[in-house]
Amino acid sequence: MGMAEHGCERVATAWTPAPRRPYRKHTAFDKDAGRRWESMIKLLGRLAVTDAGGRAIKVRAARQQAILAVLVLCQDEVITIDRLVSELWQDEPPVTAKESLRTYVYRLRRALSPLAADGVDLVTVGNGYTLAVPDRAVDVRAFESAVAKGVDALTEGDARLAAAMLRGALAVWRGPVAPEIDVELVCDERRRLDDLHVTARELYVEAELRLGHHNRAIPELERLVEAHPLREASWGMLLRALAARGRRAEALAAYRRLRAVLSAELGVEPADELRRQHQAILKGEVGSMR
Repeated sequence: MGMAEHGCERVATAWTPAPRRPYRKHTAFDKDAGRRWESMIKLLGRLAVTDAGGRAIKVRAARQQAILAVLVLCQDEVITIDRLVSELWQDEPPVTAKESLRTYVYRLRRALSPLAADGVDLVTVGNGYTLAVPDRAVDVRAFESAVAKGVDALTEGDARLAAAMLRGALAVWRGPVAPEIDVELVCDERRRLDDLHVTARELYVEAELRLGHHNRAIPELERLVEAHPLREASWGMLLRALAARGRRAEALAAYRRLRAVLSAELGVEPADELRRQHQAILKGEVGSMR
């Protein structure tokens, strides 16, 4: 992956909980951390719909797929007909757009009818539509909810629970949100969730480091800094993990790699915390690195 794909944005070193969307209580993860229900509406990777028995439900037309994705991603919102027309046809809707939209919705409602017994219902509300669907039936909601639980556990100091919940979240991830669907709202959510996925990987590694699982964390950190070289949080954890395992030369080499990347891409030095970590490694003060 080339540097241009990462963007020229420096990512903070230290992890702190960030504001997030509210999550409803019912999730695809039960009290046994990491055990999950099988979602019926999958958006991570290509869109796929199955019934409770795992049998595929065909949503054939591209615009039907786009409508479904928009309604799933706009949880609890009523999406007006005008907004759907704008999403599906952008700036050049045909004069028959609203009529065509109603036909797509009618066919989508028929396609989803086998899921009605499981609480899935495409509802007309005024001049728009909403999709009633249990959180446990949607993989995106399962992923976000598990990440939120992992963040809460890490904030409260329960690294073991955090690792379990974040491991479960990462197991749900099959790829970016519906890459075959090219409408603005879906593209925006794809970018947001891609970033959340990288953050979840970092938080999972942080939990593993707190548990002392340095050898398990190092390969994942190497993959993270290779794919996202401007995320200083990943570099900081890599320095900690290598130093904790006595791999001083590799930790110093990693710092040099980071410094070269930041200089070439942004013309800046590593953040203060990373410079302190570097000095601690040089002095052999590994115990001071947190």
